[in-house]
Amino acid sequence: MDNKPLLSICIPTYNRVLCLQQCLESITEQFKNPLILKNVEVVISDNASTDDTENLVKKYQEKFPNILYHKNIENIGVDRNILTVTEKANGNYVWLLGDDDALFPDAITHILEKIKLKEFKYCLVNCLGYDSNLINPALRYPNLKIQADQHFEKLLECVKKTNKKDLVGLFCGLSGQIFDKKIWESWPEKQKYIGSNAVHLYVLLSAMKNQKFIIIAKPLVKVRAANIRWETFSGLETLVKRTQSTSKSLVWILETYEIPYSKLSLKIEQGKNILFGWTNNILRNHIFKNQKSRDFIKRLLGRL
Repeated sequence: MDNKPLLSICIPTYNRVLCLQQCLESITEQFKNPLILKNVEVVISDNASTDDTENLVKKYQEKFPNILYHKNIENIGVDRNILTVTEKANGNYVWLLGDDDALFPDAITHILEKIKLKEFKYCLVNCLGYDSNLINPALRYPNLKIQADQHFEKLLECVKKTNKKDLVGLFCGLSGQIFDKKIWESWPEKQKYIGSNAVHLYVLLSAMKNQKFIIIAKPLVKVRAANIRWETFSGLETLVKRTQSTSKSLVWILETYEIPYSKLSLKIEQGKNILFGWTNNILRNHIFKNQKSRDFIKRLLGRL
């Protein structure tokens, strides 16, 4: 491309060719608008996939020269792949997008307008949970139940007013992150957070602390419900490990932003999360999975 794009949609991927196809289709459909085609590129970093990912991307590249593809020689882990895909981006702004998610039809236009108006250096976009095929909504409400965009002169203001228990969930989701690439690049300690499985959270909350920030109320991303492959995240294979990792991230946020907290309260909350997770797994995998059990529960609830 002759001109530097305004926005790079960056997709780290690994062995999800069917999901990636839906993701790319939702993006390239919007390339029918010549202004989007001119101002947007797609950057894919393939973490040494063994499926048909490379051939799929080549087919899209034949139609769209603004799709860039890089394939790692070996699987370098989720954090390094996120860093790689952002390094390959040429745009002024980066939109991180999960390979199993998709954009709503007017999502790119909406974001380009915000960027051109210089409304943010960092923003989060709202998402809506869909079924495993991205056909029907799995939830009645989007992830963030807000009616209007929330604007902050500094990210710091948002973090300090957000409920502690919601902080990690708010900033950890990959597909809602859009940010000024120069500010991301300027942060020197990215390598420090490799192995956290959330390098974007640590870098963005460090680099963007005093930058203009918004949360976009309109859902722009379709996310697949319950589609995280925990076995691909080293150190997050079990519920206990995931809960410990979340607690570690939360403590880091609270200390980085100088927010007072009680260690005892965090321990209690951690225990509650483990108990809730175990209960949910038992219900979903053993009780609700059986049709007779579901029928019995329906009859029981009907008598109450």
